[in-house]
Amino acid sequence: MKTAIVIASTLLITACSGGLKVTESDLQHHHWNLVAIDGTTINTNIKSDLEIGEHFSINGLAGCNRFFGSATLEKNRIKADPLASTKMACSPAEQEVEAAVLHTLGNGASVNNHGQQLELVGEQHTLTYALADWM
Repeated sequence: MKTAIVIASTLLITACSGGLKVTESDLQHHHWNLVAIDGTTINTNIKSDLEIGEHFSINGLAGCNRFFGSATLEKNRIKADPLASTKMACSPAEQEVEAAVLHTLGNGASVNNHGQQLELVGEQHTLTYALADWM
């Protein structure tokens, strides 16, 4: 009984300390829709998504412009480098979302994968995505 308690306690401490490692295969071949920035739900008229593909290629819609590139995942931290995007004019609300997305992906963010929810915690913003895989 004591052994089971020690094992359970160790697993709980590891999980709470961010010790559960996210792997590339956990994130690849998924499509995510941005639902919140810094805990605030984004306007449903603004579309922003993220796809992570084979060889950890990434692409999506940042706010009004498409972005694409490749990313790395090291120690639960994702970083897109290089990251390119189209250059269409955006509304101020779209530009605000777009700036947060591109800055967070380009500068790197810690990854918290909760299955149906993906959280990218950057130095300035926390992006929350909902799983929206293509069926």
